[in-house]
Amino acid sequence: MKQLEILIKYFPTGTTEGERHILRRAFVQAEEFADLITPPPYSPRLLVGKKGSGKSALIEFSMTLLERAKVPALVLKPMDIDYSTFREDASVGELTGAAFKAILNGVAMKLGSTTSGLITGDDKILYETAVSSGEINRDTIERLALFLPKLAKSFTQTDLTDLLPSSQPVTVKALEKAISNNLEQSTRGFYLFIDDTDQIAAPDKPGHLNRIWAFLLAARELSSRIGEIRCIISLREEIWRRLTSDRAGQRDQTDHFSGLIRYLSPTRDHIRKIVDRRISLAAGEIGGSYTNHWSVFFEGDMPRMPYSEIRTGWPDMIIVRSRERPRDAVQLINGCCQRAISSNSDKITEDIFSVEMREFSKVRARLLEQEVEFECPQMEQIIRSLAEIHYDHSSFKATAEVIKKHLSSLGSAFSVTLFGRTLKLTKEDHLFELWRFLYDVGLLNARIADSREKDGFRHIYPSEDPTLVSKSRWNEMQAIVWEIGPAYRDHLISIQEQKNSQFGLPPRGRRP
Repeated sequence: MKQLEILIKYFPTGTTEGERHILRRAFVQAEEFADLITPPPYSPRLLVGKKGSGKSALIEFSMTLLERAKVPALVLKPMDIDYSTFREDASVGELTGAAFKAILNGVAMKLGSTTSGLITGDDKILYETAVSSGEINRDTIERLALFLPKLAKSFTQTDLTDLLPSSQPVTVKALEKAISNNLEQSTRGFYLFIDDTDQIAAPDKPGHLNRIWAFLLAARELSSRIGEIRCIISLREEIWRRLTSDRAGQRDQTDHFSGLIRYLSPTRDHIRKIVDRRISLAAGEIGGSYTNHWSVFFEGDMPRMPYSEIRTGWPDMIIVRSRERPRDAVQLINGCCQRAISSNSDKITEDIFSVEMREFSKVRARLLEQEVEFECPQMEQIIRSLAEIHYDHSSFKATAEVIKKHLSSLGSAFSVTLFGRTLKLTKEDHLFELWRFLYDVGLLNARIADSREKDGFRHIYPSEDPTLVSKSRWNEMQAIVWEIGPAYRDHLISIQEQKNSQFGLPPRGRRP
């Protein structure tokens, strides 16, 4: 069990806060990393991604990288920003003004507490006042706006390869050049990261989405005033979806941010690299020579998939169930480790994985229900209904006609509300709205034949083709196999078994 105790050190929680001690060694650079952290001068970068997609990890590592390059940088989180004075009935304009002050106040307090020795003379009074009073008046705002550019610095040429050991040297050099060139556009730079922006509001309360809009607009105003600032804001994908669909809100502002948004949607290949890196680090700590680091912790090379005779490699078995979220992959391995240790097993076996996957799948379904509870309160019933489908394309895979028929029948079992509007699923427009939503959140995946791929097929992701699910493209949809997201299938099997046990029937959707 010793090796599993070492492995679990590298797969602790999947959250940035719980992994700070290994992030510097385990971070794997995505191909688009340079683009994500180089917003254009006078504009912010809006980093949008699902929970667990790596937004906070990217910011945390960026802080490490910028510190090495001697570029000043700060991270503001909701706890650093005082928004208690925001009135419920305030207009977006009033909220934006308040948000602008709140951001600057947060910056002032952070600077006053984290840059000892950097601020001297008369300017020090500014920060002492901000820290003691928690307020910034008009004069202070102007002084701070004039002072912040003084802190900005150019990119210091330095060797970053040890921070990115899994990246090729040429890739690291390209990253260094991208940051340096970006800062040169304004001579020098000062990074401001605003993380977990959605936590400044309670999305279920009327008008609270306007708080988030206010902070986005305030960050844009701050960036436009101070060219040296590089502002990067993280936001959960489901919150951005609500902002852009809120009929009573400010969705007309979406156009102003369209060119500034970057979606953080890790590919399965990238998640594989993240997991491989951690497996390699754990195996390296144990010592010895291995042709396959996975074999140190997992039994066999080609385990059977749960409830199937199909065999696959351990990496594929874990990665396909990660919902394209690194956190899921980390937490799944963590759960398998804990279950194996409690079973006195030296390695993770296919039986241990199968048992753990049942619980993991149930939790993923519950997490999805929580993530979309304001957009679609009936998600639990929708997920459970998928256990009733007679899949005509092997395990949990069906033609478009089967999915369409099932979705159209939901209205007779329960009402479905989407973005505050009750859908009539007998109407095709409403049916495709629900289908598009289920596709966007990863409950339904689109798979198309592709002879160029190793397995003879590939997936089409919403970020790749956001208009795929629509009435006008029905002919294309019919050429696609629609499958239930792998992370949810074990939960559906549990539901099937529970129902079928009353009649002694075999579960559906499980044949190879």
